[in-house]
Amino acid sequence: MLEAARPVRAFVPATNISRQGTVHRPAPPAATWQAAPAAAPAGRRGSVAAAAAAPSAAAPAPILPEVPAGTKNVVVLGGTGRVGASTAAALAAAVPGARLSLAGRSEASFQEAIARRPELSSASPLRCDIDDPSSLAAALKGADLVIHAAGPFQRRSDCAVLEAAIAAGVPYMDVCDDTEYSQRAKELHAKAQAAGVPAITTAGIYPGVSNVMAAHMISLNGGEYNEDGSYAEQAPEGAPRPKRLLYSYFTAGTGGAGPTIMETTLLLAGEDVVAYKDGKRVVLPPVSNRRVVDFGAGVGRRSVYLYNLPEVTSGHQVFGVPNVSARFGTAPDPWNWGMVAAARLLPKSVLSDRQQTRGVARALDPLVRSVDGLVGEKVAMLVEVEYDNDKIAAGLYVHPRLSEAVGTCTAAFARCMLAGQTRPGVWFPEEQGALADRRALLGAASQGAARFLVNRAPWSLETEPIQLGLGFYL
Repeated sequence: MLEAARPVRAFVPATNISRQGTVHRPAPPAATWQAAPAAAPAGRRGSVAAAAAAPSAAAPAPILPEVPAGTKNVVVLGGTGRVGASTAAALAAAVPGARLSLAGRSEASFQEAIARRPELSSASPLRCDIDDPSSLAAALKGADLVIHAAGPFQRRSDCAVLEAAIAAGVPYMDVCDDTEYSQRAKELHAKAQAAGVPAITTAGIYPGVSNVMAAHMISLNGGEYNEDGSYAEQAPEGAPRPKRLLYSYFTAGTGGAGPTIMETTLLLAGEDVVAYKDGKRVVLPPVSNRRVVDFGAGVGRRSVYLYNLPEVTSGHQVFGVPNVSARFGTAPDPWNWGMVAAARLLPKSVLSDRQQTRGVARALDPLVRSVDGLVGEKVAMLVEVEYDNDKIAAGLYVHPRLSEAVGTCTAAFARCMLAGQTRPGVWFPEEQGALADRRALLGAASQGAARFLVNRAPWSLETEPIQLGLGFYL
């Protein structure tokens, strides 16, 4: 089993990787967050509890991307879908100068998107078929940024949108959550760099913001930043290095994302999982190696399972972490059991066929929506980094509504790109070339979140840390 034996709550000495931080429980939309500083002396639970009780007003205002004045033409492919429309709405609120074009296959889908989100009434409809090169080229003409949200990305054999963006000289980002697609996109790095086109792949909530949370903690504790948040030319000798990186995600129901998330999950249930153990690539069954993770107050302990997610491979490549894995779980638990059964019982020919999985997702949609109404759409991400000195840093993100969170997080990347933070080339979110200042991305992504904590001791994020005395906690 991969990390299955590692307990989530255990007797751990209070030798925190970080000093007390600020717990983020703001009233939206003016959210703030603060990362704890790197490797500090051991502290008592009392000091953390005091920080938790402090009002969010005590935290400094977040650093946000500064988008230059003037009109910015932004094309959102898949902009009439739930993820694309959520992204467009968040971007319209954050960047008043953005002129948004919501690209879809029909006028009817545009009208449906406006009905769901009246705040997008000033956006323009744009007919576009991403599988038609001429249609795609016409859609990108004159754009300052293209956001590719026309998923699912699984089983696609090309990166046509990225290649079209490079040819047109248009900055590009996508919300890809597929390992093969993201690696194929990365292969176009030199081509994008030569064309002077900045691009980020897997730039959503998870993967996306989760990758940046990991990168920020690794850089904080590795001494990779200058005092102003810029990247140091060289990390100090003897700085702790990460040896294990665990991504854990939870979404109640489908998170209000519609049948697309069900289709994506079914496609992932048909993919063997790539993880890394002791520096070696290992292949494991999908929806396996259950782990119970405590996502803290408001979410609690949830079962999560291994899925084949792109941040595992990119994290291993970028950070050189020898042990990396990613897990996802949902509520109610019967949905998890159903995915386990699907991964074990359905033929891979079914789970690898986009048409068949789309049909199953749409057939289940009425039932899923009825359950979603009962369980809500809360989303949580826990990112844990264990270092070679055996200390652990953790980051936690919780938002009451995935349908808003995915848009806010994706728009945060768009804001950074419009602010000129991304260098030419194709980047994963955790790479330095993707973001000149990670604090701006995290500050923008935190808006509306119920909790957003970075670089904290894991026990301080859990539901009820219990002090046992003598510096030990349960």
